Amino acid sequence: MKKTIIISMMLVSLGIEVSFAQLSSYDQNAPVGWASIGLEEGCTGSNDENPVVVKTEEELRAALQACKGGKASKTIYISGNIEVKEKLRYDKVTNCTIYGLPGSSLYNRNHNDNADYAGFFYCQNWENCILRNLTLLGAGAYDISACDNIQLVESKNIWIDHCDIQDGVDGNLDAKTKSDYLTISWCKFSYLIAPWSRAGESDDHRCSSMWGSSDNRGDDEGYLNATFVNCWWYHGCGQRCPRIRFGKVHIANCLWENGTESDPAQYCIGIGHSSKMYIENSDFTHTVLKSGQSNMRGHNKYFLQDDKKYHFTLKGNLGEADAVEVGKGYTGTVYNPYADANYKCGVYPANLVADVLRNTENGAGATLDEDQLTTRGNNNYNVTAVKAVKTADPARVVGIRYYNMNGMQLTSPQKGVNILEFQMSDGTTQINKIYQ
Repeated sequence: MKKTIIISMMLVSLGIEVSFAQLSSYDQNAPVGWASIGLEEGCTGSNDENPVVVKTEEELRAALQACKGGKASKTIYISGNIEVKEKLRYDKVTNCTIYGLPGSSLYNRNHNDNADYAGFFYCQNWENCILRNLTLLGAGAYDISACDNIQLVESKNIWIDHCDIQDGVDGNLDAKTKSDYLTISWCKFSYLIAPWSRAGESDDHRCSSMWGSSDNRGDDEGYLNATFVNCWWYHGCGQRCPRIRFGKVHIANCLWENGTESDPAQYCIGIGHSSKMYIENSDFTHTVLKSGQSNMRGHNKYFLQDDKKYHFTLKGNLGEADAVEVGKGYTGTVYNPYADANYKCGVYPANLVADVLRNTENGAGATLDEDQLTTRGNNNYNVTAVKAVKTADPARVVGIRYYNMNGMQLTSPQKGVNILEFQMSDGTTQINKIYQ
């Protein structure tokens, strides 16, 4: 508290408007895990280049068309509430970042039997792309194949962060067909609309995330590698939270609150063919499951085909004891993401997960404010394209770096003389000293 008061008083004396953008202390503000592997510089998206603010479906389509086929990097800011009447299907989008400005959403509430008019992003052959702070409002579960709010097909190095994804027709977020190097972080998934039904299909298809489309897709072996970190499966997500085939998937610091007494869930994590999972420091204690079901569908006696090639590790979770389970058909090394020296993903104790992710200011979901819409990492909150939205605002502090007198960067002010570098919302910096 003392440090905050000193800094705030200094800013006021300098005539600077004080506005601290506070991420959770557990938010690494970067594409940790699998999305950071596979490209020399990791997943950078547009690197905040070539900004455009879109307020209509037509403007959004034009912006996506502009970066289709790798034509150019593009930073797309979604402003306001935009109805999407037809799937956003643009192939070979590269080096693109899509941000949702605070309070914005994409919505499509129409039910029909045409897959082209349901869902939002159909991402085929996308590479090095980032989707952050999006709110996607679907029409509710209706069991039409390929009608997901987001579907990744043959896409790689994708970071989906701080998104609120609701009521997907076929699913909220799916990946298939050799998609790879994927990180899903700080996202909230839910089904808040009662499911629809159609003749001959499931009457309750509230299936949140399917990884891999079929056991017969042997060419998916070695792909579909993903990290789910700080994700929250909320009410209505009946199953597939997520369901994994083939991929090596790390699930850390996640929360399941997907079932209630009046609407119990089928299961949490689905164990699919040739899946390899490492599940750690997550919280299973807030879900309510249907009688006879388990958090891990396929866990022990509930696995229906135990000759499948699968394995999973449970470590440090609430509601599931530590365990390593290996299917009879699997031979090889049990997956541990940390065995790869290039793999980075910080985790914290499971007993903190529920409070951290439920925090309405900086927890899971579309909780980022304008000052945090950047791809440039924890040490730089400088905004670029977002200035086009609020160009008339006075410069304000959006981040601080601390240094000692020798120029070494610190995590916080230390005893003695400290150098403070203030990052301003207009892209400039200001330097001052304090004595702690």
